[in-house]
Amino acid sequence: MKKLFSIVVQIFTFLVFASCSKDNAGGSSPYPSLLKGTIYYDWATEGILKMSLPGGTGGSFIPDDSKLNNFDISRDGKWKLTAVNASTFGQYEVRFTISDMNSGKIVEEFIYNSPAGNSYCKGYLSPDNSLILVTSNDFQDGITILKRNGEFVARIVDINGERLGMNESRLWLPGNNVIFTHGKYIIKMAPPFNSGTLVKEMSYQDWGKLTVNQAGTQFALNIGNHIYTMDINGNDLKQVTVSNFKESVPEFSPDGKHLLIGTNYRSTGTLGYLWDLKIIPNDGKQYNVDADANNSRGVIPVIWRGKDKIESAGGQMIWR
Repeated sequence: MKKLFSIVVQIFTFLVFASCSKDNAGGSSPYPSLLKGTIYYDWATEGILKMSLPGGTGGSFIPDDSKLNNFDISRDGKWKLTAVNASTFGQYEVRFTISDMNSGKIVEEFIYNSPAGNSYCKGYLSPDNSLILVTSNDFQDGITILKRNGEFVARIVDINGERLGMNESRLWLPGNNVIFTHGKYIIKMAPPFNSGTLVKEMSYQDWGKLTVNQAGTQFALNIGNHIYTMDINGNDLKQVTVSNFKESVPEFSPDGKHLLIGTNYRSTGTLGYLWDLKIIPNDGKQYNVDADANNSRGVIPVIWRGKDKIESAGGQMIWR
């Protein structure tokens, strides 16, 4: 019996080592090889950081800048968009810049003036990189669609006479369709953006942070304290995280097979929030992402290669 037990242990050890070698590139990477792309996230006074997967390496992407309203990365990873408060005395302006990710060369640059005279406007590149969706924290601005060079295309300010709210989700879908939340509704608009269709009426008091995968086939969002997914038509709603705390700000991996989750989501003061970064498979199953590290198998904490502390964020996150 002792000899048989020894053989079983040796076989088990070999299998574990072989499995680790396959997924961990011989121990050189802290992440499974199937994780791809780059995670960009805003952290305190360090500005925007970037971490490439599966290597777990990277560094500074955009230095800390109090005038930076937001940034975006094109779906193909070729272009970077920044929206910066460029106001001067008596002039409330936002400078939009699109640059080449490899060379840093500026491709487009223009000044935008919002209807409300708001210098805190944000921009997001359409899937084909031809348009920019502009939002702000003032209900008078609504949703503005611009060409990549700043030329005006359309503006959505109300639905059936009811003005759009502030700080609601506003996203691009393939085909340059726009999806946005309005009160308890999720609404879709196609070019020329003059009429919308109802995707889903949400019967939840606390829900939001809607995001969509790059294929345009699935949503992720928070309902109450946890993350859910559903298909693009609003069907097949599934809870995919559990914990004793709150999860929010989900982001899909470029291939849609994983979700980056803001776990242990907590307030840091007036309008400020902080969360810890973890990755879960996007397979419709529930994963425990508790802050005490008693996680379900398959939950991956976001940790820099060579370090042992989970990364935190307090602002924008993108996975491209």
